[in-house]
Amino acid sequence: MSAEQEQPPFVPGGYEIVQKLGSGQTSHVYLARHSEFGRVALKLPRSELHQRPVLRRMFENEVQITVKLRHPNVVSAFDGFPTGARAYLALELCGGGTLDQLLLEKGKLTLDRAYALVEGVALGLAYTHGRSVLHRDVKPANVFLTEVGVAKLGDFGTGIFQAEESTDRVGTAFYMAPEVFEGRQASTRGDIYSLGVLAYEVLAGERPFVGDSYDSLMLAHLSGIPRDLAVLRPDLPRAVVRVVTRAMARDPDRRFATVDDFVTAFRAATGRLVSEHKAMDAAPVQQRTGRSSRLPRSREDEPPSDAADDRREGERGGLLGWFRKRKE
Repeated sequence: MSAEQEQPPFVPGGYEIVQKLGSGQTSHVYLARHSEFGRVALKLPRSELHQRPVLRRMFENEVQITVKLRHPNVVSAFDGFPTGARAYLALELCGGGTLDQLLLEKGKLTLDRAYALVEGVALGLAYTHGRSVLHRDVKPANVFLTEVGVAKLGDFGTGIFQAEESTDRVGTAFYMAPEVFEGRQASTRGDIYSLGVLAYEVLAGERPFVGDSYDSLMLAHLSGIPRDLAVLRPDLPRAVVRVVTRAMARDPDRRFATVDDFVTAFRAATGRLVSEHKAMDAAPVQQRTGRSSRLPRSREDEPPSDAADDRREGERGGLLGWFRKRKE
């Protein structure tokens, strides 16, 4: 780490800081080296967390949840400690950026690439549900890509275990399910709705619902009708449109019951090779305790509820993050 860069006040034993990669709402992220784990993304809590209990709890969630998850489509944690002045997370380094960045740079993707990304996110989400975890903020900015383009779901700071009761309006307004806006109990079907919105965006190259305020986005999700995917993407099979539309159904009971059901329908509609996709453990990672990684551009502290979607395309930021205009 260069002399010009400020050394963090605490670095866990065995880790050598190489450089700062960026900042999120709960932590600063560093590229670090470890003798056993190699190059890692090391997340160290921001100093103000002791004054902001909601953000502190989010960091604790990252450790407590991610340490329990191990799947090829979920960002792996090697090591970590959740609380106090010595809290940290050591995570696998995803060198391909985020899905959000990819969409911003590339716009519409080829169908094969889009299919693979959607399926990867869905498999990661199916696994987390199988471990009784709700993500509650499924969106492209929380999907990290390896250098070979494998999608990995991360950022479980807003996650909870399914046994917990929560009616908090948590998430990012572009992707939140209608019932979440209404303050109803969090559920797997809320995550499925967000997955459907993500799938729509990956396939169409634009979001199904846009707005310049929380209220306008809430209205869009509660009563709006997205543009037809088949019009935005004429090469998209109608069967795929039906799968995405069902995942985004306003009524939770009309959505897929599980993410596994979504994956089965999505694979059948896209004609991709069907293989066993039930949630399975990956080959063991050298892991002690820990949660998500990114090679991020810098993010400043953002609100924990309706978390900012740090997309930039010449529009203003705020409680809803950076807004992208719909492409005509």
